[in-house]
Amino acid sequence: MNKYIMTKKYLIVALFLTSVLSSVLAQGGLKYRGFSGGMMVHTGYLKSNSFDLQTIHGNYITTSKVEGMPFGIGGAARLHFGKHLRVGGEGYVSNLRYGVQGTTSSLSWGGVLVDCVWPLGRWWPFAGMTIGGGAVEHVILQNEPATDFAAESDAVYREYSFMALAPMVGVEYAMNEKIHLTFKADYVINLSNPQADFPSGLRFFLGFMFYRLDD
Repeated sequence: MNKYIMTKKYLIVALFLTSVLSSVLAQGGLKYRGFSGGMMVHTGYLKSNSFDLQTIHGNYITTSKVEGMPFGIGGAARLHFGKHLRVGGEGYVSNLRYGVQGTTSSLSWGGVLVDCVWPLGRWWPFAGMTIGGGAVEHVILQNEPATDFAAESDAVYREYSFMALAPMVGVEYAMNEKIHLTFKADYVINLSNPQADFPSGLRFFLGFMFYRLDD
């Protein structure tokens, strides 16, 4: 079943990229026009499946779940080709605090970005995706910390990496030729290493992109 799901995801990616490139090539070629880049903050709602915590001897402690609103920051840079195609890279990190004070979940990801933009006056809607890699890190506390600089006996640390796919949609508002206010939403998909504690969900981004384009 997992192999079937993975194959289906890769097929969707291939079909999407093929359709974007076909559309771009049909509408005026791929002449290099310039670049853009900037920073964005984000939030949203992340949730994992339930997972069991256990001692180093394998004894069951309790069942936990990552859930809540993260806060994160990151940025993107793009090269522009023709009127629609943009290729570049992006990277972000989402930090989420939940449960007992001090319990945190961190999801970072980044990679190669490909999207297609349609300038409509000052409004520039776009859609695309990023494919690359990421990492998840958890620090889970079972009790409130007693004091600073004291070792915690009921603490769990976990870290793992994965191949990431992040479809996105958004819109930019051209404040002027060089500065665009940007809003987008994305959803990070764990392609290679599915885990019960993987925090998934929609993220919503807001920031500024700075442009330098040829006419």
